[in-house]
Formats: sequence, C-alpha cells, structure tokens
Amino acid sequence: MGSIRVENVVKRFGKVEALKGVRLQVQDQEFLVLLGPSGCGKTTLLRIVAGLETPTQGEVYIGERRVTHLPPRLRGIAMVFQNYAIFPHLTVYENVAFGLRMKRRPEAAIRQKVREVAALLRIEELLERYPAQLSGGQRQRVAVARALAVEPEVLLMDEPLSNLDALLRLEMRAELKRLLKETRTTTLYVTHDQVEAMSLADRIAVMRQGEIVQLGTPTEIYHHPADTFVGGFIGNPPMNFLPVVAEGGQVVLDGLRLPSPAERGPLLLGIRAEDLEVFPEPVEGGFAARVLVVEPLGPHLQLTLEREGTTFRALADPGFAAAPGATLYLRPKEGRVRFFHPETGKAL
Repeated sequence: MGSIRVENVVKRFGKVEALKGVRLQVQDQEFLVLLGPSGCGKTTLLRIVAGLETPTQGEVYIGERRVTHLPPRLRGIAMVFQNYAIFPHLTVYENVAFGLRMKRRPEAAIRQKVREVAALLRIEELLERYPAQLSGGQRQRVAVARALAVEPEVLLMDEPLSNLDALLRLEMRAELKRLLKETRTTTLYVTHDQVEAMSLADRIAVMRQGEIVQLGTPTEIYHHPADTFVGGFIGNPPMNFLPVVAEGGQVVLDGLRLPSPAERGPLLLGIRAEDLEVFPEPVEGGFAARVLVVEPLGPHLQLTLEREGTTFRALADPGFAAAPGATLYLRPKEGRVRFFHPETGKAL
C-alpha cells in the first residue's frame, strides 16, 4: 500500500510557523499535487513526508506504518529534486542502478531493472553517457528512472520541471502523466505552476500560509473555488471579482439580474474570463464595460475591461472588433457565476 497520511502536522522554524496543523490523505496509486505560491509550506510538507525535516508536532504514515521519526531510507520512498541531483561522475546506467546497489540487489537483477526503466523512460540509448553529455530533459528522465528503479511505495517530486524551457516542460508533462499511469506509483508532487497542477493531478491541495485551503479535483477547484484566493490563483487569466450589491435577494448589473445568496448587502461576483460572452451592442442579460487593453493571443483576444473602477478580463474570438476606449457588453454564461463574501473571501 502506497498511501500517505499526514495527521495534524505543525512545523516551526524559530518563531515562524511554516505548517499549521496540516491534515492530508493521499490514496494508493493517486497523483496528488501540492500547489501554492512561494513560501506557502508545500516543499516543507513534502520534506516532512520524505523524512528530510522533522515535524514540530503531528504524525506521518506511509501505508499503515508510522514513519514520523524514521530516516528516509527506511520509508519506502524515492524523491526527484528540482535540480535532479544525479551524480555527475557516474554514467546514466550507474545513476539508475545506484539505489538498487544500495539495496544489495544481485547484479543480474540490477541489469534487468535498469533496462526495464530505461525502456519506460525512453533513455536506452543514453545508458553509457555521463550527465554532462545530456540535455535538461534527458537529465530529468534519468532522475525519474533512478527513482522508479527501486520500486518505491511513494514517489515524491519537488518542482521537477521548473528548470526546463516551456516547450520541453509541455512534452515532459505528458510523459510524466503517461509514465505514472503505467507504473501506478503513488505520487506527491510540489509545484507553483497551476497549469502543471491542472494537467497532471488526480487531486490538488491548494496551500496558503501553511494551510490547505482547498482539496479537490482540478475541475472542482477550477469551477468551484473555496475562496477568492483559490479563484485568483488558479486559471490564466485568474477569476474576475466584481463588487456588487444584493437588494431583495437579487443582484442587478444593468440588464443582468441574478438570484443572490444574501438578501441584501455587498458581495463579490466571481466569473471566469472564458465564461463571459462579449457583444458590441447592448444585449439582454448583459452589462456594459469600457475596453482598456486588447491583446491578440492567437486562438482568442484577451480584453481587459473596466466597470465602475474595477478591472476584469474577458476572452473574445480573434476576429472580434474591439479597441481601447470602446464600450462592450458582457453576458455571463448560464450557471458560471459564483458569489463570495467581500471581507472573508469565502464562497457563498
């Protein structure tokens, strides 16, 4: 069983509380991503699961074993670091075989396993090369091959794609997804890149200031953010938030009328840029806004608009006629609007 259970983990560095009672369950064979901005505690949590940090309080379980105070080598884990950490003086073959040698496996079994994972990672022709002779993408594959060769219960990955260029990162995302589906390895993966998280994860744990603020599938987190932080962090462009006022259980913006979760008072209306239909003329169920910036992005135009001092974004077809200073009319797609508390930011 390659499940992970984190129970009420707190980590303090002096007076700084990096983790604040984190609870997390990663199922056997699940790919779970820890996502959040720099300094949110995601790498600290990963290092605690790995045994590279000791929690101030709380417990860590891998399968049914309590591993809180076990050294990394006894936890049944393998880790892929941001800088890959492969040995420059060893060939690719020796790097991949390293963990197996530490486990004192027979040489014939080592040869067979290295060939197996090299085929899986498509690096068979690289086995006699040294790391200095490899590209960044090839070194990344070697690091993953070395981790998988020891058949870990759990694979831990700390921003393994961040050193790759954009095109190679896209290719390696697809490769990783294929590979980990084939090997069925339980994976805990750290990133600050929300596109990476959305494309790879079975579930995402969004972290902020040492806490998990939302845990769910990529679709749940994207369309039903728990608060304005999650809505604003996930998505490119991020979710729009428009200040509105409820009166008599209804929100009114020009021709737009929506049932409100509150009888009266200020609210934030949340809507994704792609969920706003754009029209050059007034439209039933729409509201007006002034164009500030027009950005052609290939498959669509990204429009930055302003209404009553609030800027927000919408997407239009590439042939849509829009110019700064023009007034356009926006209509939310049915069922796509979310409401949030203006002070706490919590979804209503």
